[in-house]
Amino acid sequence: MRGFEKFILCIFSVVMIILSVFVILVSTGMIQIGDLYQVAVNFLIANKVAVLIVGAIVSLFGLIGLFSTSDSGEDTRSGLAIKNDSGTVFLNRDTFETMIMSVARNYPELVNPKVEVSISEEGVKANLYALILPDTVVPTLTEKLQENIKATVKKQTTIEIKEANIKIKGVYIEPQKK
Repeated sequence: MRGFEKFILCIFSVVMIILSVFVILVSTGMIQIGDLYQVAVNFLIANKVAVLIVGAIVSLFGLIGLFSTSDSGEDTRSGLAIKNDSGTVFLNRDTFETMIMSVARNYPELVNPKVEVSISEEGVKANLYALILPDTVVPTLTEKLQENIKATVKKQTTIEIKEANIKIKGVYIEPQKK
């Protein structure tokens, strides 16, 4: 919806510029309202259907623009800025995901791990999705994995992961060879 919102904003901006210029010209006496009024009335009467359609579309755009919500407040931002004495370091989601994926690859019990990171006002949350091998002790694996994820990210970035969620999608069973 972002492109559509920009379009509505452009239409609104053009209308406001035209209206501002018109008010300035009328207030300085460069344009006489009486003359323009008669021209406008004649135009509106001659083009009733076109004016009705354009008016309906502009009104609809106005209502959509008035009641639409912006995506700028979404829960997952693209990154996190860390300020220090030397300047600012910006870490994006991909950086966190790569760090967590490197930890997950050290666990042979995990098959096809995938990482999603969300950054919000509350902090950084990580979700790791994977299959596990048969005979894996899930509580032991997940506890060590969560601790290693938090420790690795803390060591590399000084940022504490608020949540390190492990989501086991199932047990991986190797396909039988014929």
